[in-house]
Amino acid sequence: MTEKLRPCPFCGGEAKLQLTDDEGNFKDESYLEDPYSGVGYVIMHDTSNSTDGCPIATDSDSSQGIYIYASKEAAINAWNGRAEDDLTNYISKIMNIFYGSFINHNKELILIPKTNLYFYLGDVNTVDEVKYKLLEWCSRSCFKSMPYRYTKKNREYQDDVLRKVNECLDMEFTREQMELIYTKLGNCINHELTMKFVSSGYDMKLLVCKLQLLVLIAAIANRQL
Repeated sequence: MTEKLRPCPFCGGEAKLQLTDDEGNFKDESYLEDPYSGVGYVIMHDTSNSTDGCPIATDSDSSQGIYIYASKEAAINAWNGRAEDDLTNYISKIMNIFYGSFINHNKELILIPKTNLYFYLGDVNTVDEVKYKLLEWCSRSCFKSMPYRYTKKNREYQDDVLRKVNECLDMEFTREQMELIYTKLGNCINHELTMKFVSSGYDMKLLVCKLQLLVLIAAIANRQL
């Protein structure tokens, strides 16, 4: 017997399976009689099955996240694994690190209200997907953003964001490394590379050619002298 989907870990609302083809187009059960474009499954948790303010509930015609699962079991396992405490705890960890952060009605995690540093939570299913967001949407603020009038104040802001992002990722990225991360991954410019980078344990060699790597190592060494 197929295991049931667990309630949403944020609002306790219902989640459902939706049959699709290989491209994610929604299908009804009759499609299984002749699945000419392949079979897939996505998770549905929309606003009609959630409480007000649920940070991950979607519109009625949207699925959770970007993944199309090959079977019901794979979809259920992914959701139920997410419905454990891991994702909820990780978002709570980030919000504790970024003191004063909050999730607004648009499902955006506002990390720093004063400078509007934020990313969207409505399409995340896993802890890794939150890490993608941190790298893609917060890396610029770690070395380049200038929300204030004075250079010293901007540098303090950048260093503070860098420290907090590092704490969220359990890393010790330098400003130079974060600049490279932003250049290669920022603003979701290469999401597949972001996924590989996170799954590799943040292997910087994935982001640079040999010459760039030598320059980066030299820059880091000079900072430590």
